[in-house]
Amino acid sequence: MQLVNQFITSKCKPNENVVGLRSKSILFIGDLFQLPPVVNDKDKKLLDDEYGNPFFFQAHVFKDQPLVYIELTKIYRQNEQGFINILNRIRQGHLEEDDYTLLQARYNPSFQDDRNKYITLTTHNHRADTINRQELQRIDSPSFEFTASIEGDFFENQFPTEKILILKKGAQVMFIRNDSSPEKRFYNGKIAIVHEVNEDEILVEFPESGILFTVEKETWENIAYRHNETNNEIEEKVLGRFTQYPLRLAWAITIHKSQGLTFDYAIIDAGDSFAPGQVYVALSRCTSMEGII
Repeated sequence: MQLVNQFITSKCKPNENVVGLRSKSILFIGDLFQLPPVVNDKDKKLLDDEYGNPFFFQAHVFKDQPLVYIELTKIYRQNEQGFINILNRIRQGHLEEDDYTLLQARYNPSFQDDRNKYITLTTHNHRADTINRQELQRIDSPSFEFTASIEGDFFENQFPTEKILILKKGAQVMFIRNDSSPEKRFYNGKIAIVHEVNEDEILVEFPESGILFTVEKETWENIAYRHNETNNEIEEKVLGRFTQYPLRLAWAITIHKSQGLTFDYAIIDAGDSFAPGQVYVALSRCTSMEGII
């Protein structure tokens, strides 16, 4: 959506022909009570200079082309009205004293997940990484390393997953991109368990269905974009490529990474939240209050 905004908000006159976009309908879906955009310092300066801030609603197209707004009100993830009410008050910043009491009742710092059914949602990558390393070490089976292939310019802070991915049989993992094949067998955020692993193959099992799936490597591209003012087109150049299995350990993930996901059982470590909406996103990933620690 960011690229679409960049394209249609370029300084072209309303009657200019923008090839490939004038004839298309675009549907924007989002929840403004969730996490703000994540942008690096360079992009933030560009966005601030051009738009005022990095939020999508500052795009010029929202002023030039009025949109039709549709509010979706039906909640599918939760069905307990009491929990829904608390979440709505959290997202609006209007918590009541009883809400604090109910949330405090879920506080259990000594909790141990003996049945290995909880996922931990935490604020920072280093915390998630520590938990995942500890859980991997607890598995008494051989470990296998898979090293990414890197071509051209692809800097470490851009890596979508570990450069060296270490897995064991029984490890809990999460897919970090959508299946690019027509079958669409997995999606970004889907949880799986490593069923078998060796130097040449990773076979995972999807817990909810028991289906086994052999994971193939995927390639991410580092692309630079520029606006060609002569022909009023966005041009792209591939600077580098990163090829690796689209997996990461997933006993713990960051709250940012959990956006869009649903969990029946979650341990929420949100004491060092730093972004607006972060605590709300963590709590609202859960289907019930009883599944929250």
